[in-house]
Amino acid sequence: METLVINVPDEKSAVVKLLLKELGVTIQNKVRATQLAREINAAIKPGPKPDMDEIVAEVKKVRAGR
Repeated sequence: METLVINVPDEKSAVVKLLLKELGVTIQNKVRATQLAREINAAIKPGPKPDMDEIVAEVKKVRAGR
């Protein structure tokens, strides 16, 4: 799915949202998206970053457990 940001004048936003919803477009609230980004950033722990070999080993370990 592609994400597209459209800035719409306040006086036209209701009409534009209605038309987009009729076309099957999902409209995200900008405040909610910002909140989710903050939650994700807060969940990231500081520390050393794994190198590619460590990442590959972890992926293989997870796949082997399935």
